[in-house]
Parts: sequence; C-alpha cells; structure tokens
Amino acid sequence: MVPAEVPSAAEHGSGSPPALLEVVLHDDGLHVRLGAPDPEDLLVSISRGADEAWEDVDVLPAGSVEEVLDVPVGPGDRVRLSSEDGTRVSGTVHVLGPEAADRPGTPEEPPAADPSEAVSALAGALEERHAEWTAHAEGALLHVHGRFGNTFRVAAEALTAGAGDVRAVCAISSRGDFTLLATRGSELLRAEERGDAPLQWHLYVLPSHIDAAALAQNPEAARRYRNPPRGRPDALPDGALALLRGVGVDVSAPLDRCTV
Repeated sequence: MVPAEVPSAAEHGSGSPPALLEVVLHDDGLHVRLGAPDPEDLLVSISRGADEAWEDVDVLPAGSVEEVLDVPVGPGDRVRLSSEDGTRVSGTVHVLGPEAADRPGTPEEPPAADPSEAVSALAGALEERHAEWTAHAEGALLHVHGRFGNTFRVAAEALTAGAGDVRAVCAISSRGDFTLLATRGSELLRAEERGDAPLQWHLYVLPSHIDAAALAQNPEAARRYRNPPRGRPDALPDGALALLRGVGVDVSAPLDRCTV
C-alpha cells in the first residue's frame, strides 16, 4: 500500500469541517485537540452552561493539532471550531475536567501482550478471503483498504473475524471514506467520515448475541443499541478517547493515519 493512495483527514479538502476531538480543562488552561491539522486558522467559540449563545474567544493557528488556551470556561461548557468565513463548522464538544477525560464508562481492559501478532494474522486471513482488499497492522490497529462503498460493514466484518484478539479496525475506501471501530467489553465505538460530511461518532452497548458484523447488517439494531439513543453524531461520546487509548489507538494522530 502506497501511503499517498490513502488520503488523510487533512487532505479531504478545505470543505471538510474541522476535526475537533477533545476539549479538557487542566490547571494550565484549556487543552483543545483536533483529529487532524487544519489548513486554515480556526475560530474557537464557547457556549456556557445552558446558554445557547456562542462567543468567539480565541483563534487556533493553521496546522494545529493540540493547543492550550487561556479562556474562562468550566466543565460542561461547549466548544466548537469554525473557519473565519463561517462555512466550515466542527461538531460541538463538551469541556471535560481532567478526571473525566481519562474515565471510561466501564473498567478498562489491558491491551493484549503483543496485539500486533494477532492483527498481522488477521490481515493475512482477510486478504486471502477478499482478493480486492489489502490489510496491514498499525501496531494494535488493523487497517483495511479497498474499493468498497460501505466502510462500516468492512470494518465490522474484520473486527468480528478478530474474535476478541483484535480490538480496533480502520477500514479506508479508495475514495478516502473511513470507519474506525474499537471494542471494549460490551462497548463498540464507531468513528466514521464520508465525503465532506463531518466526522460522526456512535457508541453502542451490545448484548451477547449481537456482534459488530450483525450490527452493521441491521440498521434497526444499530438504532436500538446506540448509547445514548438520541446522542448527536458529531459529538464525542463520554469516555471515547479513553476507550481508543485502551485498545492501542494513537488519538494524537488522524484516526485514519496510514504509515505503511
């Protein structure tokens, strides 16, 4: 796989919304983290408490991935990023305290002793099963590439085929769309980007008889087991970054990063 064949989130074009991932209030200021560097300066806007009004409070310079801002905010306030002309707006993310940012919804499972071995074995099995796919390990994360349309179904098939030994899969289509799935216990986290649409987040809590592949084939089950049921798809679910870190995903880099 040639790296240039796999567009990163920053290469999707200037029409893509800013990829705001996490906003955490520490003693030294407000830490704002993006999923990918943005080619433009971005306005930082805050809505405090139950107030629906938005106030522009700072600017992130072009190319930022993480910045520390000195702005008056508190946990529970909301933050969003936008281009200076207002045509590109990120999803809304709630400000977390440092303790909440690292607290998952359920006890965190330790990674396997050497997850790359299981990931590499699964990559080979998937390439044998699907001649049109290429797959490889990015540490504990399995990347699958190919000319497929539904990246959710591809990622779900791969994750289910991993049978618990592989806990994070990113399926990236030749068009640059991607779905990242990560699992911990009964939780399944889905991050997805298609075309110029903003990055979408879904968190599911699955019963024992439903796996990722079955969920991807059944839209009704996807609605039934989503948590919260009517959560905003552009908002980062509570504990999402801790879940990703726990299964070996580097959350400081673009989620669809491919270095091979």
